[in-house]
Amino acid sequence: MRKVVPSFLTSMNLLAGFWALLADDPSTSFWLVCIGIGFDFVDGLSARLLKVPSLFGKELDSLADMVSFGVVPGYLYSHHVFFHQGPEFPAIPELLVCSLMPVCAGLRLAKFNVGQSKFKGFSGLPSSAAALMIISIPFLAHQANYAWLEQLLEENFWVKMGLPVVMSLLMVLPIEMFSFKHLKEGWKANWLQLAYLLMVIVLSIFGGFLMLPGSILLYILISVLLFVGRKIFQE
Repeated sequence: MRKVVPSFLTSMNLLAGFWALLADDPSTSFWLVCIGIGFDFVDGLSARLLKVPSLFGKELDSLADMVSFGVVPGYLYSHHVFFHQGPEFPAIPELLVCSLMPVCAGLRLAKFNVGQSKFKGFSGLPSSAAALMIISIPFLAHQANYAWLEQLLEENFWVKMGLPVVMSLLMVLPIEMFSFKHLKEGWKANWLQLAYLLMVIVLSIFGGFLMLPGSILLYILISVLLFVGRKIFQE
Protein backbone atom coordinates (compact mmCIF):
# COMPACT_ATOMS: atom_id res chain seq x y z
CA MET A 1 0.00 0.00 0.00
CA ARG A 2 2.88 2.38 0.78
CA LYS A 3 4.12 2.09 -2.82
CA VAL A 4 0.88 3.64 -4.08
CA VAL A 5 1.31 6.92 -2.18
CA PRO A 6 4.20 8.46 -4.21
CA SER A 7 2.64 7.39 -7.52
CA PHE A 8 -0.71 8.88 -6.48
CA LEU A 9 0.96 12.20 -5.64
CA THR A 10 2.84 12.16 -8.95
CA SER A 11 -0.44 11.51 -10.77
CA MET A 12 -1.90 14.58 -9.06
CA ASN A 13 0.97 16.60 -10.52
CA LEU A 14 0.09 15.29 -13.98
CA LEU A 15 -3.59 16.02 -13.42
CA ALA A 16 -2.85 19.58 -12.28
CA GLY A 17 -0.82 20.14 -15.43
CA PHE A 18 -3.59 18.80 -17.64
CA TRP A 19 -6.16 21.01 -15.93
CA ALA A 20 -3.83 23.99 -16.41
CA LEU A 21 -3.94 23.32 -20.14
CA LEU A 22 -7.71 23.04 -20.12
CA ALA A 23 -8.08 26.25 -18.11
CA ASP A 24 -5.87 28.19 -20.54
CA ASP A 25 -6.00 31.18 -18.23
CA PRO A 26 -2.94 33.09 -16.93
CA SER A 27 -4.16 33.10 -13.33
CA THR A 28 -5.98 29.77 -13.02
CA SER A 29 -3.30 27.89 -14.95
CA PHE A 30 -0.59 29.53 -12.87
CA TRP A 31 -2.08 28.30 -9.59
CA LEU A 32 -2.67 24.83 -11.02
CA VAL A 33 0.99 24.55 -12.04
CA CYS A 34 2.00 25.74 -8.57
CA ILE A 35 -0.14 22.93 -7.14
CA GLY A 36 1.67 20.57 -9.51
CA ILE A 37 5.02 21.84 -8.21
CA GLY A 38 3.84 21.10 -4.68
CA PHE A 39 2.88 17.54 -5.61
CA ASP A 40 6.21 17.14 -7.43
CA PHE A 41 8.05 18.03 -4.22
CA VAL A 42 6.06 15.79 -1.88
CA ASP A 43 5.98 12.71 -4.14
CA GLY A 44 9.75 12.29 -3.99
CA LEU A 45 9.77 13.21 -0.30
CA SER A 46 7.10 10.59 0.45
CA ALA A 47 9.01 7.93 -1.49
CA ARG A 48 12.13 8.61 0.59
CA LEU A 49 10.26 8.76 3.91
CA LEU A 50 8.29 5.59 3.17
CA LYS A 51 11.42 3.95 1.74
CA VAL A 52 9.65 2.89 -1.45
CA PRO A 53 11.67 4.50 -4.31
CA SER A 54 11.19 2.69 -7.61
CA LEU A 55 12.09 2.92 -11.28
CA PHE A 56 8.37 3.06 -12.08
CA GLY A 57 7.94 6.09 -9.83
CA LYS A 58 10.97 7.76 -11.37
CA GLU A 59 9.63 7.32 -14.91
CA LEU A 60 6.12 8.41 -13.93
CA ASP A 61 7.54 11.50 -12.26
CA SER A 62 9.39 12.48 -15.43
CA LEU A 63 6.29 11.98 -17.58
CA ALA A 64 4.24 14.15 -15.23
CA ASP A 65 6.97 16.82 -15.12
CA MET A 66 7.14 16.82 -18.91
CA VAL A 67 3.49 17.85 -19.08
CA SER A 68 3.29 20.22 -16.12
CA PHE A 69 6.71 21.87 -16.48
CA GLY A 70 7.41 21.48 -20.20
CA VAL A 71 4.26 21.51 -22.31
CA VAL A 72 2.16 23.76 -20.06
CA PRO A 73 4.62 26.69 -19.65
CA GLY A 74 5.53 26.58 -23.34
CA TYR A 75 1.86 26.73 -24.29
CA LEU A 76 0.90 29.41 -21.77
CA TYR A 77 3.80 31.66 -22.72
CA SER A 78 3.02 31.31 -26.42
CA HIS A 79 -0.71 31.84 -26.03
CA HIS A 80 -0.71 34.67 -23.49
CA VAL A 81 2.56 36.50 -24.20
CA PHE A 82 3.32 36.03 -27.90
CA PHE A 83 -0.04 35.54 -29.56
CA HIS A 84 -2.69 36.90 -27.23
CA GLN A 85 -3.62 39.75 -29.57
CA GLY A 86 -5.01 37.64 -32.39
CA PRO A 87 -5.68 34.16 -33.74
CA GLU A 88 -3.08 34.32 -36.52
CA PHE A 89 -0.63 31.45 -36.84
CA PRO A 90 2.63 32.31 -35.06
CA ALA A 91 5.68 33.40 -36.99
CA ILE A 92 8.49 30.86 -37.22
CA PRO A 93 10.85 32.55 -34.68
CA GLU A 94 8.14 32.78 -32.01
CA LEU A 95 7.01 29.23 -32.76
CA LEU A 96 10.55 27.90 -32.32
CA VAL A 97 11.10 29.85 -29.10
CA CYS A 98 7.88 28.52 -27.57
CA SER A 99 8.83 24.99 -28.59
CA LEU A 100 12.12 25.15 -26.68
CA MET A 101 10.44 24.73 -23.30
CA PRO A 102 8.92 21.27 -23.86
CA VAL A 103 11.92 20.08 -25.91
CA CYS A 104 14.54 21.15 -23.36
CA ALA A 105 12.40 19.94 -20.47
CA GLY A 106 12.24 16.52 -22.15
CA LEU A 107 15.99 16.48 -22.68
CA ARG A 108 16.65 17.51 -19.10
CA LEU A 109 14.31 14.90 -17.64
CA ALA A 110 15.78 12.14 -19.80
CA LYS A 111 19.28 13.20 -18.77
CA PHE A 112 18.23 13.16 -15.13
CA ASN A 113 16.82 9.62 -15.42
CA VAL A 114 19.98 8.10 -16.92
CA GLY A 115 22.61 10.33 -15.35
CA GLN A 116 24.75 9.52 -12.37
CA SER A 117 26.59 12.23 -10.50
CA LYS A 118 28.34 12.56 -7.14
CA PHE A 119 26.96 16.09 -6.85
CA LYS A 120 23.96 16.16 -4.50
CA GLY A 121 22.16 18.94 -6.33
CA PHE A 122 20.82 19.29 -9.85
CA SER A 123 22.64 19.32 -13.15
CA GLY A 124 20.93 22.17 -14.93
CA LEU A 125 17.94 24.24 -13.86
CA PRO A 126 15.10 22.03 -12.56
CA SER A 127 12.17 21.98 -14.95
CA SER A 128 9.81 23.05 -12.15
CA ALA A 129 11.90 26.19 -11.49
CA ALA A 130 12.02 27.05 -15.20
CA ALA A 131 8.27 26.50 -15.44
CA LEU A 132 7.57 28.77 -12.46
CA MET A 133 9.66 31.51 -14.04
CA ILE A 134 7.87 31.24 -17.38
CA ILE A 135 4.29 30.98 -16.12
CA SER A 136 4.79 33.85 -13.65
CA ILE A 137 5.24 36.26 -16.57
CA PRO A 138 1.73 36.02 -18.08
CA PHE A 139 0.32 35.72 -14.55
CA LEU A 140 1.92 38.99 -13.43
CA ALA A 141 1.26 40.76 -16.73
CA HIS A 142 -2.48 40.19 -16.27
CA GLN A 143 -2.50 41.67 -12.76
CA ALA A 144 -3.57 45.31 -12.46
CA ASN A 145 -0.60 46.17 -10.21
CA TYR A 146 1.88 44.86 -12.78
CA ALA A 147 0.50 46.33 -16.00
CA TRP A 148 3.96 47.78 -16.61
CA LEU A 149 5.24 44.25 -17.20
CA GLU A 150 2.85 43.69 -20.10
CA GLN A 151 3.97 47.02 -21.57
CA LEU A 152 7.62 46.01 -21.11
CA LEU A 153 7.03 42.79 -23.03
CA GLU A 154 5.16 44.59 -25.79
CA GLU A 155 7.91 47.16 -26.25
CA ASN A 156 10.95 44.88 -25.86
CA PHE A 157 10.79 42.09 -28.40
CA TRP A 158 14.17 40.64 -27.44
CA VAL A 159 13.27 40.47 -23.75
CA LYS A 160 10.11 38.61 -24.67
CA MET A 161 12.05 36.26 -26.94
CA GLY A 162 15.07 35.88 -24.69
CA LEU A 163 13.40 34.77 -21.47
CA PRO A 164 12.14 31.35 -22.65
CA VAL A 165 15.38 30.77 -24.56
CA VAL A 166 17.54 31.39 -21.49
CA MET A 167 15.30 29.30 -19.21
CA SER A 168 15.27 26.45 -21.72
CA LEU A 169 19.04 26.43 -22.20
CA LEU A 170 19.64 26.55 -18.44
CA MET A 171 17.71 23.29 -18.13
CA VAL A 172 20.14 21.41 -20.35
CA LEU A 173 23.45 23.13 -19.58
CA PRO A 174 25.66 21.10 -17.17
CA ILE A 175 25.59 23.72 -14.43
CA GLU A 176 25.42 22.33 -10.89
CA MET A 177 22.57 23.86 -8.88
CA PHE A 178 21.76 23.28 -5.23
CA SER A 179 18.65 21.39 -4.11
CA PHE A 180 16.53 20.84 -1.00
CA LYS A 181 16.58 17.04 -1.15
CA HIS A 182 19.15 16.48 1.60
CA LEU A 183 17.88 18.69 4.42
CA LYS A 184 17.89 15.75 6.83
CA GLU A 185 21.68 15.97 6.97
CA GLY A 186 21.51 18.85 9.46
CA TRP A 187 21.33 22.63 9.72
CA LYS A 188 25.05 23.29 9.21
CA ALA A 189 25.14 21.23 6.02
CA ASN A 190 22.23 23.22 4.60
CA TRP A 191 23.20 26.79 5.42
CA LEU A 192 22.93 27.73 1.75
CA GLN A 193 19.37 26.47 1.43
CA LEU A 194 18.35 28.22 4.65
CA ALA A 195 19.99 31.49 3.58
CA TYR A 196 18.20 31.26 0.24
CA LEU A 197 14.82 30.70 1.94
CA LEU A 198 15.46 33.73 4.16
CA MET A 199 16.21 35.89 1.10
CA VAL A 200 13.03 34.63 -0.60
CA ILE A 201 11.00 35.61 2.46
CA VAL A 202 12.51 39.09 2.33
CA LEU A 203 11.70 39.27 -1.38
CA SER A 204 8.10 38.29 -0.73
CA ILE A 205 7.72 40.98 1.95
CA PHE A 206 9.06 43.82 -0.15
CA GLY A 207 8.33 42.61 -3.67
CA GLY A 208 4.95 40.91 -3.45
CA PHE A 209 4.28 38.64 -6.40
CA LEU A 210 7.52 39.83 -8.00
CA MET A 211 9.07 37.36 -5.57
CA LEU A 212 8.04 34.61 -8.02
CA PRO A 213 10.43 35.41 -10.87
CA GLY A 214 12.81 37.09 -8.42
CA SER A 215 13.28 33.93 -6.38
CA ILE A 216 14.13 31.92 -9.51
CA LEU A 217 16.60 34.55 -10.71
CA LEU A 218 18.18 34.55 -7.24
CA TYR A 219 18.41 30.75 -7.29
CA ILE A 220 20.09 30.81 -10.70
CA LEU A 221 22.51 33.57 -9.69
CA ILE A 222 23.62 31.82 -6.49
CA SER A 223 23.97 28.45 -8.23
CA VAL A 224 25.97 29.86 -11.14
CA LEU A 225 28.31 31.83 -8.84
CA LEU A 226 28.95 28.74 -6.71
CA PHE A 227 29.44 26.59 -9.81
CA VAL A 228 31.99 29.03 -11.28
CA GLY A 229 33.70 29.32 -7.90
CA ARG A 230 34.06 25.55 -7.60
CA LYS A 231 35.50 25.34 -11.11
CA ILE A 232 38.04 28.08 -10.40
CA PHE A 233 39.24 26.69 -7.07
CA GLN A 234 39.31 23.10 -8.31
CA GLU A 235 41.65 24.15 -11.08
